[in-house]
Amino acid sequence: MGEDAVTNAVIKKILAHCSVDFEVISPLPARGGEIKSKIPAFNKLSEANPVILLMDLDNNGCAPQLLGQLAKEKNDNFIFNIAVDEVEAWLMADRDGFASYFKIKVEDMPSAHQTKQGGRKALTEMNFPYKSSMYLTHELIKKSKDSEYLQQLTPKKNAAKGPEYNSCIVPFVENAWNIENARRNSDSLNRMVLRIKNLLK
Repeated sequence: MGEDAVTNAVIKKILAHCSVDFEVISPLPARGGEIKSKIPAFNKLSEANPVILLMDLDNNGCAPQLLGQLAKEKNDNFIFNIAVDEVEAWLMADRDGFASYFKIKVEDMPSAHQTKQGGRKALTEMNFPYKSSMYLTHELIKKSKDSEYLQQLTPKKNAAKGPEYNSCIVPFVENAWNIENARRNSDSLNRMVLRIKNLLK
């Protein structure tokens, strides 16, 4: 389960990437603001069946620290993941695929860098000057050679996202996003892939 349609599409794509031998019993949509309060219930639910949760780090700074704060005691079947900094960063971590799909020069794509996430080891994540979803809609998509994508993803006045954001991004996730390419540029994505592969064993 995730915070929105794009996040849920990402979860389904990662599941399909890890194994074809699984069944989603029931997606449990929750608004972003509701997820934190429902974590104990999700953890309890995982006693009967595995539960997969994905949420954005946003401005919290440190994924492992946030994970520890929100799920101090977690069942093994509760696969709780945090995207650094948002799930959109995972999508753009497939730099070649994203650039090709949205008709952007690959050299205009953000790149990965080493960053500290509260541990001793530096981690690889995508580098954005501010929130990745906002960077996508306010700067990156303006470099697209496709006017339709530009129209779909550019926010109207006082809007956070473009008028057809989900209907534009979800097909990319389902049909073009290359997870193997993306996980090389995002350790937080790689951790989710490894957790799900281990669960599906």
